[in-house]
Amino acid sequence: MNQPSESFAASVQPGGSVESKLNSGVTDSGLRKLLNEALFLSKFSGAVSATLDPGDVCAVAARVLYEHVPYRRITFSLLGNFGGKTVVFSPAEPADTHARVLLNVSGGGDAKGEKREKVRQGKPHFEGGANCLCYPFHLGDGSGQIEIFPEPRFIGRFSAQLSAGVTETFARAMKNALDFSKVKEIAMRDSLTGMLNRRAFDEVLADHRERGNMLPLSLLLIDIDDFKKVNDTFGHPAGDQVLVSFAGILQQACRGSDLAARYGGEEFVVILPATASARAHEIAQRLRNRFACTTFVFGERQLRLTASIGVSCAPDALGNMPDDLIRRADQALYQAKKTGKNRVLVYSANTVATAAQETGDQVGAPV
Repeated sequence: MNQPSESFAASVQPGGSVESKLNSGVTDSGLRKLLNEALFLSKFSGAVSATLDPGDVCAVAARVLYEHVPYRRITFSLLGNFGGKTVVFSPAEPADTHARVLLNVSGGGDAKGEKREKVRQGKPHFEGGANCLCYPFHLGDGSGQIEIFPEPRFIGRFSAQLSAGVTETFARAMKNALDFSKVKEIAMRDSLTGMLNRRAFDEVLADHRERGNMLPLSLLLIDIDDFKKVNDTFGHPAGDQVLVSFAGILQQACRGSDLAARYGGEEFVVILPATASARAHEIAQRLRNRFACTTFVFGERQLRLTASIGVSCAPDALGNMPDDLIRRADQALYQAKKTGKNRVLVYSANTVATAAQETGDQVGAPV
């Protein structure tokens, strides 16, 4: 077990060390309580610091704290620059709804916020028909608070020392998790378009494979036709403008459950959960038409571009997905460009084989 850090000692024993407590006449029961709190904070610190996912930090904190001091409900709120989310845990709820985001909390000074301001020292107050303890904390550019609704017979276990130690430790772990999430978010985004990049796309597609609960799953692989001519004729800034504009069109065309990413260069990819091939074809056609109707202006010249789209679908079995989905969509995209560009082609053994015969290309045997 990890030993309590010096900061813990300062929080748990603000008046000094255990020895000084003995010298000041602390009773055996009081000393045992201090030691138990120090040991618990060591355990609590190790648990919440073991993850860098903000949601997991809340979940672990809720579980470990409940094992030490039972409560009816606990609320973790992140305010200011951290999204204004409140996560609530209640042991009385079913396991599948144990943790959930219930509401958004405004950072303004509403009546509820003013009431919470009055209990900054964690003193019990009455809210919603139950005793509630409130502990605010700071997170650099933002702030937050923990609200605990303890079982009445256990409310005395939330000493000032324990509450201060829990709050400080939780805030430190949460800040580390939020900082890590920011870095990860930057690493998962394409710097030019702001879309998810290929690395993020690969992770999401692999996650769909693990869960397997969004079938049928379709995939669009999109390539801007003759994009190299834009760079060669108008320069790379013009090419960047086209990519940013197409990214915006793509994101606007996607449904809430879809995921779009820049796959690389002038290629983009879209995951369409719970979407059969016929519906995926409709979505791809709508996207193609919207892009073809977009006019780009470079100096005194106007230009319209087109895109080709390959579609693949996993109807009822994931197989070797994601590799199969990507390979099939790539084959369909290749044939779409070979047979005239500015078109959508859905992968199937017959469709791809026919397109290959028309162009004289050879396509590998379908998987």
